[in-house]
Amino acid sequence: MEPEADPVQVPVPDELATRVKKILERFNEITRAWDDLKMDENDAPMLEYDDEMLPLPTNPYADEPNVVGREEDKENVIKLLTAGASPDGCQLSVLPIVGMGGAGKTTLAQLVYNDRRISKYFDIKGWVHVSPDFSVKNLASRILMSFTRRQFEVTEMDDLQDALMEQVQGMKFFLVLDDVWIEDKDLWNALLSPMLSAQLGMILLTTRNESVSRTFQTVSPYHLSLLPFDKSWILFKQLAFGFDVKNIQEVFEETGKKIVEKCGGLPLAIKAIASALRFEPTEETWKEILDSEQWELPRSEDSVLPALRLSFDRMPKSLQRCFIFLTLLPKRYLFLQDNVINLWMSMDVLKQGGRKRLENIGSLYFDDLIQRTMIQRTQSDDGFECFILHDLIHDLLQFVAGEDFLRIDTQYSNGLAQSYRYLSLVASSSDANVMLHSAHIPEGLRIFQIVNATDNSNCYSKLFSFNINVAIADPLWKSFGQLRVLDFSHTGLKTLPDSIGDLKLLRYLSLFKTQITYIPESVCGLLNLKVLDARTYSLVAIPQGIKDLINLRHLLFEQRSPLCMPSGVGQLTKLQSLSRFSIGSGSWHCNIAELHGLVNIREELFITGLRRVSNVDDAQTANLVSKKHLQKLTMEWADGSLPGRCSHHSGNETDLVITPELEEAVFESFRPHRNLKELEVANYGGYRYPSWLGHSSFSQLTKITLHDQRCEFPPPLGQLPQLLELSLQWMRGVQHLGKEFCGQGDTRGFPSLKDLEFENMPTWVEWSGVADGDFPCLHELRIKESIELRYLPQRLSSSLSKLVIKNCDKLHKLPALPNLSSLILKGKLNEELFSDLDLPLLRALKVSLSHNIECILLQNLPSLELLVIRTCRKLQALGGLRNLRSLKLLNIIACPKLHLTCDQPLPQQLERLSILKCPQLEDWLELQNAELYDELQPDHVSDEDREALEVLWDDTDDEVQEEFLDIAEEEDDDGDESDIGPLGFSIDDDDQDN
Repeated sequence: MEPEADPVQVPVPDELATRVKKILERFNEITRAWDDLKMDENDAPMLEYDDEMLPLPTNPYADEPNVVGREEDKENVIKLLTAGASPDGCQLSVLPIVGMGGAGKTTLAQLVYNDRRISKYFDIKGWVHVSPDFSVKNLASRILMSFTRRQFEVTEMDDLQDALMEQVQGMKFFLVLDDVWIEDKDLWNALLSPMLSAQLGMILLTTRNESVSRTFQTVSPYHLSLLPFDKSWILFKQLAFGFDVKNIQEVFEETGKKIVEKCGGLPLAIKAIASALRFEPTEETWKEILDSEQWELPRSEDSVLPALRLSFDRMPKSLQRCFIFLTLLPKRYLFLQDNVINLWMSMDVLKQGGRKRLENIGSLYFDDLIQRTMIQRTQSDDGFECFILHDLIHDLLQFVAGEDFLRIDTQYSNGLAQSYRYLSLVASSSDANVMLHSAHIPEGLRIFQIVNATDNSNCYSKLFSFNINVAIADPLWKSFGQLRVLDFSHTGLKTLPDSIGDLKLLRYLSLFKTQITYIPESVCGLLNLKVLDARTYSLVAIPQGIKDLINLRHLLFEQRSPLCMPSGVGQLTKLQSLSRFSIGSGSWHCNIAELHGLVNIREELFITGLRRVSNVDDAQTANLVSKKHLQKLTMEWADGSLPGRCSHHSGNETDLVITPELEEAVFESFRPHRNLKELEVANYGGYRYPSWLGHSSFSQLTKITLHDQRCEFPPPLGQLPQLLELSLQWMRGVQHLGKEFCGQGDTRGFPSLKDLEFENMPTWVEWSGVADGDFPCLHELRIKESIELRYLPQRLSSSLSKLVIKNCDKLHKLPALPNLSSLILKGKLNEELFSDLDLPLLRALKVSLSHNIECILLQNLPSLELLVIRTCRKLQALGGLRNLRSLKLLNIIACPKLHLTCDQPLPQQLERLSILKCPQLEDWLELQNAELYDELQPDHVSDEDREALEVLWDDTDDEVQEEFLDIAEEEDDDGDESDIGPLGFSIDDDDQDN
């Protein structure tokens, strides 16, 4: 065996040696960082987000625990507010609630605001959160919107002050200004001076700052004390143990009480630490928290921070990493769950486990944060479920976020630092200009988003979005090379440069509610893109190469926009969300068969342009039955795009010849999966419905809407076991509804249906065939615009409690409705309908927009408490008023010919009265008991009236729009003007003596 040769030394250039040395040093740094960051057994236990995870408690305190220990405070504040004018005789009084952060000032104000005594004492009320950097103009606009529940486009301060003065003039108003920090008295005088026109104004102001309190108070401030120990312990038990408060182990009770003592009576601290301990089942963990050094942190006035920090520290590390991204949102900003989860997913901070979808893992994380009371549920003014962070939770996030996160107002964007990786520019002014240059943005930026904080009361549609101008210098796009998230939502962005295609690592692009018209074709080179949110009506084209975005999971467009869709979308097999699928003709457009491969689509799918399907085989290939995750399906036979706007139709294409028989065959092929929950069908031109529609195997279907159909008979839907809502609209061929509507079977028809609507049924004459036991759960029935309808079933379900009839002038009799409690009669009606009313339990009756009615006879209504008659121009007589022995509230509005004689007195038990725009009733009012008249007669509709009248609200567009237009037209004829309240009522009558 030959001896091994000595190693030969190879000379290494100095430059290479230096590079290797630097690489080793960098490697050692990474290793040290890994050692510092890796978890061991002593760290908080990781929650495994899979099927074996511990189920979260579902007790009623999980999301919004009952308020504990504030009953006496609530009563004290209400007494102060309803005591009348301030001691100095000023008509405008300000009562500050002063307390440290987390003490429950906002909660107390909410309890007071929603108390019925407040609604009864004050005519109008409003709630506004005051941001630290508010403008008088913006705040005045928000106060006006809060009072009226309407949006105002007025932007000039003088006009806002005039409108505010007019709104409160002669009224008693209550206004909550929550979380006030500004002490500048001149600013506040400019805001509050228009309110001096009120008869009485009470402003409840919450603040942590004693100086703010001294600036405004006209009565002594109410200092909110901390919770005593016994109340603190009750609150802690509810959150830490749920329903099992009677079986607490002694060791947990002893440790828990010591932890409560450390919380110092601060409700937010108690909620945070108790919610965190719900996830900690061991005695050792509880004692670790009790003995934690975090309690020894230096305490400022916000001594809640140690408890919040402890709650944060006890989170799984994966949850911490996700939660910390919410620091990019401004305080009091309403946000949507899906947007947050998409951001987490795009930043790769969701801990993957097993085969669970990232979106499902994100939902578990989000729910976990709710359970820990780190995120609070709320509802936006536009009706969406939104979420919000408490101010102190927001402060905590800023404390733990570090230098990588930067949130800054757009007006200060010229002075950006250089060390951050996640950037949020907050536009808090409606005329903000976002002008960015490359010098402002460091290399390595991962998140860039512009947050529209001009209208925090809405989530989906925001005022002033298009006023936020966005201009990004071309060189800046080169600095975006490391971006994962780019969010321009709710801004006035109009164009994107072709260079956006260079952002190869981008995963989330949001153009939601922008003014973008075209998406550059270069976007199709962003192969890592997972979310493209292009829900904006201004968009006129989708790039043809969108099929190349093979990692796309969410592709979102406005459902009702006229966009046409290029072929190839079917190749995006990872899609989880496709809000709109538009079918076209020709090779450029999408074909229905492309749905075949999109088996992961879930939640909602809107298919439009079905009239362009010319081949039944293509419809079968779409294989809708395989879409087992789909919850809601909308099928629209109308054109998928406006032909005039689409430039992709070739000139030699022949018009498709579509027959009703072809549409029937196509519809039959569209059988969905039985997991479907909601179905909507529009513009269907066949004569028959598919055999599967109404089959009892669709046991999950809860809602069906059929719109603009030519079928003579609706499908037999009565055997669907879980159907809750059914709406039939523009059923042009239907003349008779018989027993076939309830379906063939042994079970009762529509066993679960609660809400039934018939609207715009122009040839419908008769509804019959309802057997005993059908519709056993029906709660509300609406029949509108059915001008030929003559007959309803003699009996309907005894469960029916609300009935709406509109523009059915050939209907002369209602069925027996022994338990009906609310009746709304609108539009053109038959007078005979009133002559045979026998509704023993009817509590509320509204007659409106009935211009042909001359006489209303009120009889056999012993339980009637609310009566509203409005905008009945020809109404002359109202009989039976004196016999309404239960009547408590009477509204008669805009009935110019109505005359009542002196032998028709007001019922003695009446509590609330509004009579407006009824000149023939002036003499009658003067003949009534003067004392009763003075007590009852307001010149507006109060908030208490509005709350009572909600039972008569018909939740459709015509409730506001038609009634507003109708009164406006009447006023134009008379040469008068009038304010119209949010329920369509006039709230000011210049002609009436007060």
